[in-house]
Amino acid sequence: MKSKKLKPEIIKKIVKDNITGIDAVEIIPLINLGSALKGTISCLKQGLIPASYSYSKEKTESAYSYKNYKSWAKSIIVAAKYYYTDEKFPEEKAFGRIARFTWRNNYRYLSLKLKDAVNKISDNTGIPIISKILSNYTSIPEKALCKYSGIADFGKNSVLINRSMGSYFTVGEAFIDLDIDFDEIKELEAPDYTLCGSCNLCRAACPTHAIIKNGVININRCFQYISENLILMPLKYREKWGNRLYGCSICIDVCPYNKNLVPWAKKHNIGFVGQGMDLLEVLSLKQEEWDRTFTDNQIVIRDPGAILKNAITSLGYLEYKKSIDFLFPFLNHEHEIIRAYTAWAIGKINTKTGKKMLYSRYKEEKSQMVKAEIECFL
Repeated sequence: MKSKKLKPEIIKKIVKDNITGIDAVEIIPLINLGSALKGTISCLKQGLIPASYSYSKEKTESAYSYKNYKSWAKSIIVAAKYYYTDEKFPEEKAFGRIARFTWRNNYRYLSLKLKDAVNKISDNTGIPIISKILSNYTSIPEKALCKYSGIADFGKNSVLINRSMGSYFTVGEAFIDLDIDFDEIKELEAPDYTLCGSCNLCRAACPTHAIIKNGVININRCFQYISENLILMPLKYREKWGNRLYGCSICIDVCPYNKNLVPWAKKHNIGFVGQGMDLLEVLSLKQEEWDRTFTDNQIVIRDPGAILKNAITSLGYLEYKKSIDFLFPFLNHEHEIIRAYTAWAIGKINTKTGKKMLYSRYKEEKSQMVKAEIECFL
């Protein structure tokens, strides 16, 4: 039996006084997520959410009604962790960049801090607490919960903005069975993008025009999504790829709220991979080296073929002649998509030896996808 209801201010104070590493915290009720559900269902109907996400109307409705937590959870701790540091990207040409939010596993870091926070709340109140801690959990609309909490609001790129942390922060939640005495339970309001005003820098900067209108993203076009999956992207996107190894944050980086921020974020070592890797080194990674390099980082859950594809695409975009000998073996890769990207990269680098290799491969190739890539350069 739980004791009488506690005020949210008491819970916040316990967290702030006892937990370092949580940079913003609020306590909210299990709000009605109807408006967030409406937006997601609309995107599903328009085909803006890839089928590979395995979303469906039924699954989404179930998740947005807190199906897994509604029987016991009574409130939610919403927290944020700032991750902007003074670390810089190297200038080497054959360096594959990793998006800033993936340099470390800030999701894991914040989840551990939330676990500590729940334990401290229990210790200080004398109340045993059942909890479920989440961060980067796509089945729950974390952004909507964060907006409701007041920690941040939506930008036109559908990324959250906080006035002091910009968009360089990670969000996490702890569902708890603790009774909280909320003075007022408001409705979840739809995003109005008032923080952005007339600014459209994010929409203008997106290389694939994935931000199709304020707050609506065609995920199929987004370089972040493309970098996570072994899929064949259109030629026009490859011409804008740059030297990405994983992720994209252009729409975040150009946002005025992310200019002139103070880089005070803690440089923790959980899942640390740094700013990226030498692209040629990526081509030579064995499975055990892959696991060791990306242990505890979110990249480790991705298909290694997707990261290999990213490296090959970057080398082609850079027209990096020193990579030719490293690329040749991948013309014989078992996966046709890897062979297709390799053929494109070798063609872009445009050496006599490369053209000979493409011609030789073309005579043996059975995949029409790969042959089409080679034909562009013969």
